Amino acid sequence: MRKALVGVGLVGAAGAAATVARSAGRGVPTEVSPNAKRAVVLGAGFGGLAAARTLASEKNGEDLDVLLVDRQNYHLFTPILYQVATAGVTPDNIVHPVRYIARDHGFRFQESNVESIDLEGRQVHTDDGPIPFDYLVVAVGSTTNYFGMNAVQEHSLALKTLGDGISIRNRILDALEAAEVETDPEKRKALLTFIVVGAGYTGVELVTSMQDLLHKVLLKDYPAIKPEEVRVMVVEAIGQVMLGFDQRLADAAEKTMREKGVEVLLNTPVNRVEPEGIYTASGDFIPSRTVVWAAGVRASELIGQLPGNKGRDGRVSVNDSMQIEGHDNVFVVGDAAAYVLPGEARPLPPNAPVAIAEGKTAAKNVLHSLRGEPVEPFKYKRQGQLVALGYLDGVAELYGRIRLSGLLGWLAWRGVYLYKLTGMKNRMGVLVDWAFGIARKRETNRL
Repeated sequence: MRKALVGVGLVGAAGAAATVARSAGRGVPTEVSPNAKRAVVLGAGFGGLAAARTLASEKNGEDLDVLLVDRQNYHLFTPILYQVATAGVTPDNIVHPVRYIARDHGFRFQESNVESIDLEGRQVHTDDGPIPFDYLVVAVGSTTNYFGMNAVQEHSLALKTLGDGISIRNRILDALEAAEVETDPEKRKALLTFIVVGAGYTGVELVTSMQDLLHKVLLKDYPAIKPEEVRVMVVEAIGQVMLGFDQRLADAAEKTMREKGVEVLLNTPVNRVEPEGIYTASGDFIPSRTVVWAAGVRASELIGQLPGNKGRDGRVSVNDSMQIEGHDNVFVVGDAAAYVLPGEARPLPPNAPVAIAEGKTAAKNVLHSLRGEPVEPFKYKRQGQLVALGYLDGVAELYGRIRLSGLLGWLAWRGVYLYKLTGMKNRMGVLVDWAFGIARKRETNRL
């Protein structure tokens, strides 16, 4: 059966085996003691991996079975997923097998689909059967937020999964191939108009990279298409790009986008997407056969099964120990959790650094609970924000005091994310991809 959600399943009760063995000297439990407690982590994103690694590395002899479960058997490095969509990196270079990580850090992994969570029965129900737990860390991430507009979901592309990135790449190439032979002016105009809805971090990175892909790489291979025919647009409902970013750097990013030829439409909500294009709230119609919806995310539907207050984006409120209301053995982290730092008005953003920090805190508090110790509060120090703006351009705000733009911002972005990539093979592969990108050569075959 093809896996479609997050989940788990092959193991029954925690007391199935008699001893704890180690496989190949790498620290992976192959059998579980009958008295072991079980910590189940749902989701192999940044938060889930941080939790599983911390649980396995810091249990210090505790009889604890750590099981990480996910619908996919790989970890996706989402910060550079947009480069898959624009042929900047090859897909294999931003995924890493979870079983490699499990093997090296001493926890178990299982690929199954989570169908429901039974907190009272302390079970996670999956397509492979129920999974009992003593402690649960929910790190199931988020999905694209369509704000209840079904037509938008049906007629636009998203950018959340590896498949999404490949679909966008293929759509761009298909549009150019079709435009190359299209003689109808209106159809040709729609084929050569590329729209990204949402000028958050993802939307800005995607639209600038798309502009570079089209004008610096692809058009030289399509002699029947003139550069002035190609329109790349980002459409944003509010009056600024990259809300929440340092304002000076956000302004610099907007200026860079316009200088690169990206059309930036602010204060322009989109209320309908059709196969032929988008309709704005003012009634204007913009023809386009390629519309990417990057206007926000919401928590996974599984979070709706948990108790507690939920925000408009579906995230559930957690306390400063990452626990949910009424269940001190259940922790929620990452894009699924809404935690407001003391003195602040809004929850922390759903990004990788926050998810990693929350995952580590949740894991430590599982261990504190197991040992009968007081749980510890979540502490977070902002590391900064980075946004790439296409070829040799970027903006970076580091540790609240260092601000970089242009080439320095671009170098900071690349250095940080190259360092954070999982696996030496992936780092080397991305480095090679980027080297060819600097030479304005990208893999532009359809996948």
